[in-house]
Amino acid sequence: MLRYKFLKFLKSPKTCVNLKVFSVNLTQSSSEHINDDKSKFLSEEHIAEAVKLSPALFTVPLETWRTAHETFLNHGLSTQNFLQIATGNPKVLMRSPKKVIEALEFWRTCQFGEYFLFLLITKYPELLDVNDQQKLLRHISFLKSYVNTDKNVWKLLMTCPSLMQDSVKNIEARMSYFKDVMALEIPEVIKSEALTKPLEEIKCRHIFLKRLCLFKPRPKKVDPDEFTDNPRLYKITDTSDKTFATKICHVTAEEYESFKILFHREMQRKEEENENEDLLSDDDDN
Repeated sequence: MLRYKFLKFLKSPKTCVNLKVFSVNLTQSSSEHINDDKSKFLSEEHIAEAVKLSPALFTVPLETWRTAHETFLNHGLSTQNFLQIATGNPKVLMRSPKKVIEALEFWRTCQFGEYFLFLLITKYPELLDVNDQQKLLRHISFLKSYVNTDKNVWKLLMTCPSLMQDSVKNIEARMSYFKDVMALEIPEVIKSEALTKPLEEIKCRHIFLKRLCLFKPRPKKVDPDEFTDNPRLYKITDTSDKTFATKICHVTAEEYESFKILFHREMQRKEEENENEDLLSDDDDN
């Protein structure tokens, strides 16, 4: 009966509410804990709008909506938070309350604080797919070893959530390049999406800037707050090829494309040379 009523509701004229307004609401981060009754109420209009934004939710029974909503509400999230999570990661609705609570508790052990945790999981609901607390804590601890504080780990994930799926080896390689080769400070790395970029792309852009004399590494003993003419890391890594070429390097997009091809060949040649050296070394040992 409930299912029939919901389907009838979706088809009725009264569901033609302002989708644009609702979409804006769903993408806004919760700026405070809301305690009034309105924030706790899940209406049929809410559900209908969520289905429009994420059609995969169409098959979710009304009772499942209510159970999931109550679970999130009981753990401090508002209806707005819940709707953002539901549209961003519909699979969450089909999980048992126990599984949802378990994922929330896993993330709570990361010590970000409720307010910042809710901002994180409503912006990136896929993070609720975590199912291994020890693995989560190891990865968070690994990130913290580079960025020093829980708050910085949170900032990093707000910019680069995909780091939770990335390997330690890949992250270490990028971090090493930023610190040891580019001589960058951690705060600058955190403010960019650089850690999500392929290392070869990072190297390519950095070396292109160096060869244009547009990037000069800081001496190790220089005050990190001292002004530098070097482009900020986010301008190097978080831009399209065209923007990077024309706005940051002041060359044409075609010139940068040509360099990318030459750089790729150069890297391949170096890799082959290293492999040949390894083979010769093995022969000498034998």
